[in-house]
Amino acid sequence: MKKIIKKFGEEEIFNEEKFCNSLSRIGIDYPAANNICRRIYNKLPLVSKSSDIFKLTIKELKKINHYYALRYNLKRAIFDLGPTGYPFEQYFAKILAEYGYDTIINEFIEGKCLNYEIDIVAIKEEKKYIIECKFHNSFEIRSDLKNVLYIYGRWIDINEKYPYLIPWLVTNTQISAEAINFANCRNIRLTAWHYPPDESLERLIEDKNLYPVTIILNANKFIIKKFIENHYVLTNDLLRDSIENISQKTKIDTNKIKKIIEEIKVLGL
Repeated sequence: MKKIIKKFGEEEIFNEEKFCNSLSRIGIDYPAANNICRRIYNKLPLVSKSSDIFKLTIKELKKINHYYALRYNLKRAIFDLGPTGYPFEQYFAKILAEYGYDTIINEFIEGKCLNYEIDIVAIKEEKKYIIECKFHNSFEIRSDLKNVLYIYGRWIDINEKYPYLIPWLVTNTQISAEAINFANCRNIRLTAWHYPPDESLERLIEDKNLYPVTIILNANKFIIKKFIENHYVLTNDLLRDSIENISQKTKIDTNKIKKIIEEIKVLGL
């Protein structure tokens, strides 16, 4: 029986079935996913860090198809938008734009008692949303009831002046059942990892190939920082510009950008 040491030092039994399922979710057929899973499991020591398991998995997936390695990197890539939440706000605003929303980032809205800085104001088909983006830096942290109550409390004050605004909580992690129940009761829209099933965060991303630049495996933190500083938040943003223009803006060598573009195209963009 093998164990995993998680980010905050907790130990848990390695769940082989859960791990195999995570591989099948990126498009590998289940028998092949099982074979990869078994191969990785056999290479693990009795106790492993979750980060070491991730690195080994990426290495094994690269041997099969770079596409699978990139897809497997999606969840971690969203965390790598941190440590602050602002790049995640930019990223989700760009996702919304691809789905036909008009968006404004960091807009101030006056309530009855206070003024509030709203992460994203989104408008589509005459519906107007005030969006709070709750970004977590760890897989282990779930968004919970207090996060929903936070946006609900602000909305109560804003609602007295602007009753047509709809509250919406967006988070990069899973969300608790208690938070979901309260949000459904109070008509607060939710977008989280694995929730809701048809419009979860990963579903919105993968249905239209809206991958963050942090998914790129051949780009170090400095390059990613330069991309985001110059508003290249989606991999599509890089594909829509010329290599020369990207290089001029970011001061990154054109040959390096060419290799990154080649990697992005593996995703079928």
